[in-house]
Amino acid sequence: MVIPKKLRLLLAAGLAALFLVGCAGQPKMDSASPRAVYEGSSHFERRDLAFLDAYDPLESMNRRIYRFNTVVDNHVIEPVIDFYKGVVPLFVRDRISNFFSNIDDVRVMIHCFLQGKPEKTGKVLARVMVNSTAGILGFWDPATDEGLIKYHEDFGQTLGVYGVPPGFYLIIPILGPSNLRDATGRVADSFGQTLAVDQLNIHPATDLAFTLVDGLQLRASLPFSYGDFDSPFEYEVVRTLYLDLRQLLVNDGEFTEEQRKLPKRNQEIQP
Repeated sequence: MVIPKKLRLLLAAGLAALFLVGCAGQPKMDSASPRAVYEGSSHFERRDLAFLDAYDPLESMNRRIYRFNTVVDNHVIEPVIDFYKGVVPLFVRDRISNFFSNIDDVRVMIHCFLQGKPEKTGKVLARVMVNSTAGILGFWDPATDEGLIKYHEDFGQTLGVYGVPPGFYLIIPILGPSNLRDATGRVADSFGQTLAVDQLNIHPATDLAFTLVDGLQLRASLPFSYGDFDSPFEYEVVRTLYLDLRQLLVNDGEFTEEQRKLPKRNQEIQP
């Protein structure tokens, strides 16, 4: 998967911010929220946390679900992933990842068309054709070597292109960060997948097996692990990274004016 340079910069900046605020001297936490503890420190000011603000009216519930996801991921999903990586060679995992990525490109192509992007639609179509033929049903990815990179489009992004606002932030059990627009998009994409399965006469058990393997491979490819940063601000920074990344995807990698005004993460924080 090729990640655009601007997305890599955003992720690096966000992770750097998480490291800085996590390593900064903090008083011991009690029942107060991390933000309250932070703002009570004599070393920082309220404005230092402005870049972490987001529309999150369900924050109390979201935090509980985030903690639930942390427990499930650390004690159930990650052991399964470790077992999967231990018994399935990397070569085979790469073939599985490529296969599902090729199937996903069909959905990406449809959303590029719906978003009124004919050039991008054509590139994704060419990518599917190359990988489905020369790549043997998508198990290999010669298209990337030919300059036909992987794009990421979904119904949430399509709604965003047509001006639908993201709405409130939302943590979905097991699935993780989302917002009202993207959660709606997930439902629409799932409905579209169900229609495709019915039209292709794919047995429900086969569809379920494919979905589970695809989800397993996707999670295995993610470097993120809940609690790795050991910071009281993990929730806020994950939220900021998710919302900014989704906005970048909607804008095809272009920063919005609001994102350009974010404080520089590498500036020294004055006491």
